[in-house]
Amino acid sequence: MVVLNASQIRAWDAYTISEGVSPLELVERAASGFVDMVDLLLGDEDQEVLIICGNGNNGADGLAIAYLLIELDYLVDVYVNLDGPHTSEWKTCYERLVQLNTEQLEIHTTWNPEKFQLSPSGTIIDAMFGTGLKRPLEGQWRDIAVWLNEQNNLTIAVDMPSGLYADRPPDGIVVFADLVITFQGQRLAFMMPESDGHFSEVIVCPIGLSDTFLLEHEIRSFELTHYYLMPFLQERLRFSHKGDFGHGLLVAGSMGMAGASILSSGAAMRSGIGMLTLQVPQLLYAIVQSAVPEAMVILDEHDRHISNIHLPEKITAVGIGPGIGQHADTVDAIEGFLNRSTHLPMVWDADALNILAIRKDLLDKLPEGTIITPHPGEFDRLFGEQDDHYTRLETAIREAQNRNINIVLKGCVTAICLANGVTFFNTRGNPGMATAGSGDVLTGIILGLLCQGYTPDYAAMLGVYLHATAGDIAAEDMGIEALVAGDLIAFLGDAYNDHRRKEQDVKLDEGEKD
Repeated sequence: MVVLNASQIRAWDAYTISEGVSPLELVERAASGFVDMVDLLLGDEDQEVLIICGNGNNGADGLAIAYLLIELDYLVDVYVNLDGPHTSEWKTCYERLVQLNTEQLEIHTTWNPEKFQLSPSGTIIDAMFGTGLKRPLEGQWRDIAVWLNEQNNLTIAVDMPSGLYADRPPDGIVVFADLVITFQGQRLAFMMPESDGHFSEVIVCPIGLSDTFLLEHEIRSFELTHYYLMPFLQERLRFSHKGDFGHGLLVAGSMGMAGASILSSGAAMRSGIGMLTLQVPQLLYAIVQSAVPEAMVILDEHDRHISNIHLPEKITAVGIGPGIGQHADTVDAIEGFLNRSTHLPMVWDADALNILAIRKDLLDKLPEGTIITPHPGEFDRLFGEQDDHYTRLETAIREAQNRNINIVLKGCVTAICLANGVTFFNTRGNPGMATAGSGDVLTGIILGLLCQGYTPDYAAMLGVYLHATAGDIAAEDMGIEALVAGDLIAFLGDAYNDHRRKEQDVKLDEGEKD
């Protein structure tokens, strides 16, 4: 599933039109797909609908939707503003609608919501402004948005909630949509924290835009789904042994932060790693050895923090950071490790990133392909304060390419910015995962995948996907409030099974088509 900005959406529409599809036909396709989905949702409910139409093609969509809903015996109120310019598609759809002679339809040309026949159980469709919006809602449209947000009716937005831009933060009032039905691909805005609170759910409706456009234009942003991961999920041979699945080194923990090392190492073991060596300060030995008996433990020279990173023979990949603190000795240990110029696959997180932020010269020494997993605060410490998440994402994409590393920018929607310039957005997961230790678990999963031979880009993608899937399964089992980081480890096997089931389902579907 592609994730598009406003210019890409316009270009895809224009390309499809250049192939012989008229703009009016695109409006009709959008309306037909929208109505199919709405009728599935509302078919057995109160079929009263209010559609508020803008003057452009988002409004034209709304007018075409009204026409189709009337054919399905819905009772429809439509508000239109006859002042100002309208697109030719809008005019055609409006003329078609007014020619209907039916009691099911009432068209309002003056904004007076007291005259609407909508019952409290009816549905409102927001068709004012879509991805073409360039400035905040003003005048009457702003008043309508305020009124809409005061209503308790189910509100469904056509393409975008009005007031929300496709690719930059909102700077005015935005209509809240319980559901957004958008067309052909995801919008960048739906991936961003600044859009939080403006919609609950998004459904993507295909409308037959040209497939050739995607082949001829460099689209580099995608929603992460199992389709991208299935070809690379490894199968275990019957005569495999632990050496086939790698030997990881995890440098983690300091006095008072033993939990981070336990969570991360436990996640690595559950991810399918063959062997794990955990380096911790001396005072953590007893607790980590008893908490994760499957891991081997080597002790740092210091009793309370990491002071020197050891690299045992035959290590396949390295994870550094969970709970290590920022002691001066630990900074020196990081510097010494990087100066050895190891080119092993690595994942860096937590305090390892904070140390790199303190010592930017060390950041420049990260080997190519390294995965770093910052949350927004850690990211800004590394690469400078960002104005918003849009600029943060742009910086992450640029830094990943310039440094030839992979940046996992964690959040409600995690952005995986790969060294090749491609970005994947993970929309799985839930607010219950916003809990201490969740990031430590992700580090362990990614380390385990690196050890098994996954390339850094796919280790980052699959790690984030499995982590989020485990979180969703855990939340379904126990609720989001009760979820703790250890539950992500407990449900990691279920996440693998869920992914493999999807793989089998796709293979069965493809077999039926053949």
